Amino acid sequence: MANICDCHLHSFAKAETAQSGAYVPPQRDIRDYMDDAAPLGIARAVVVQASVDGTDNSRLVEVLRTEGPVALRGVGMIDPRTANLSALNDAGLRAIRIQDRARLGDSGLDQLPVLADCAASVGWHLEMNTEPRSFDRIARQLSTLPEGLLLVLDHIGHVDPEVPASMEALFRLLDSGRVWVKLSPTRVSRAIGRYCDLTALIARIGADYPDQCVWGSDWPHVMMADPLPEIPPMLDLCREALSDDVFGRCMWSNPERLYGF
Repeated sequence: MANICDCHLHSFAKAETAQSGAYVPPQRDIRDYMDDAAPLGIARAVVVQASVDGTDNSRLVEVLRTEGPVALRGVGMIDPRTANLSALNDAGLRAIRIQDRARLGDSGLDQLPVLADCAASVGWHLEMNTEPRSFDRIARQLSTLPEGLLLVLDHIGHVDPEVPASMEALFRLLDSGRVWVKLSPTRVSRAIGRYCDLTALIARIGADYPDQCVWGSDWPHVMMADPLPEIPPMLDLCREALSDDVFGRCMWSNPERLYGF
């Protein structure tokens, strides 16, 4: 029985179109993803708005209409002044993404209060592409956010597995109970395909925060060098690092609660 939910992927257009942003998207769409994912037991997935698409979620909404072997939900980037949150919710969006990466020139934390209010108004959560430099600031803001609102950190918060201080800062955020983390290894591991440098970190997250973690493949791995990562070794990492019970929570029951499958 299929029992895996991939909580982080991107879908791009097949047709050649003018693009702006930090990278040229690969021509791989949701059908390509389903062809790769369904044979691995992935039955649910979350499509995350890519930075090159900005706050225009129209193509994301179209992607979420795709019928196939993988049920879909979405995470959008919005302009609070123009977004029709009710319509986006009806289309299957369940969260707002905030970009806060120094290397991308983004500092989205200034928008955190207003986007938190937007998310709370429709029962969503926030997903943050952030990094350890911002963890203390995020911690200070948690108490000011709407009651019950959750923050989910993409890519294990971009911690450095060789810098214990960055991991301890992540654990302090998780201690709040309001912060979750995506166990997506490809942006933090220095051993792509083996991920042996992340085993201890993921094991600790699973042991101490079993109900605050989900997994994401980051398919189709934009801005990464060939050979591109493959999904099976990521799942092997989680199976090795997590107990059977926590693996089931991370891959199925936690995403079910978070995204309303």
